[in-house]
Amino acid sequence: MSNMNKLFFLLFLLLSFISYGQKIIVKGIAIDTTNGRNKVTISLNDTIRKYSKSEDFDFDNYKSLYENKDYYTTVNKENKFKIKANLTDSLTFSSWRHISKSYLVSDLISMPEIKIRLEPEVCEEYVPCKEENPKLYIFIGEKIKVDYAKRKYYCNRISMDSKFDAKYKIIENLYGDYKNETIDFVAYDHYGKPGFSEYDNVILYVAEYCGELYHVKYQYNNVYKTKDGKWASPYQGFDYEKLDSLNIKKPIKIEFDEEVTFEFGKGTDTLWFQRRFPKPYYETNGFKAKAVYGNYAIDIFEIMKKTILKTRGYFE
Repeated sequence: MSNMNKLFFLLFLLLSFISYGQKIIVKGIAIDTTNGRNKVTISLNDTIRKYSKSEDFDFDNYKSLYENKDYYTTVNKENKFKIKANLTDSLTFSSWRHISKSYLVSDLISMPEIKIRLEPEVCEEYVPCKEENPKLYIFIGEKIKVDYAKRKYYCNRISMDSKFDAKYKIIENLYGDYKNETIDFVAYDHYGKPGFSEYDNVILYVAEYCGELYHVKYQYNNVYKTKDGKWASPYQGFDYEKLDSLNIKKPIKIEFDEEVTFEFGKGTDTLWFQRRFPKPYYETNGFKAKAVYGNYAIDIFEIMKKTILKTRGYFE
């Protein structure tokens, strides 16, 4: 975790916890419609949700908050809870597929009995899109935001992926000629925040299905400016292992405008590192790799067109 993230986290906690007066213990019952199968959670000042949506989100910080009983707790087997709070604080009650409720502590303690009942969300039927020839937009984009999004609650479909709302500035169109300067699309990822969100500039693959824009799952290429004013991506070792080398353009030496390096800690698996950053495509020192070879953006598009995008049905 960077020092900047640590500083932000401390400031976030301070601002979320600013209140006046002496702390009291708030006790009560909180239930939903599952008769105890779900456990209602209670968050002080909605801190958990607010931090999960902050731009400086860090999983380790999130885990610390989640495990801190001063900010977040769960009802017991009898659906009872207790948490310390000030009169100026608020408590947010939540449960899976139920509508959250928030109350000021001062209002809760004025109740004859604190008994919170959460109502279920209303689901809707999932109707699959039958678009046979979706439009495909491929572009070099600059990240504006990638945020967690609330998924629709379908009665007849369960998804194990997280949903994200993404917004990017289009720097250069490679295919599809999207007309606007910025693009908003939805991304789904099974493993957490999409990998492309870690980079400032990427080649992105977005398809239009039934009027909605969706990221082509897991497909992106991180790119960097070169000294000749173009965009290029460093050699991707794992990707080339899967490709037919006779039908794709070989990587070439690239002079990046600024040095492109990747560095990992001492616990990194040596074999993985060597396969991911092989010589001579990278100059390595310990677990630090400097990119030497790569492909220009237009060549990457041609490689994707002949391989992954072809297998997914976008090109013949």
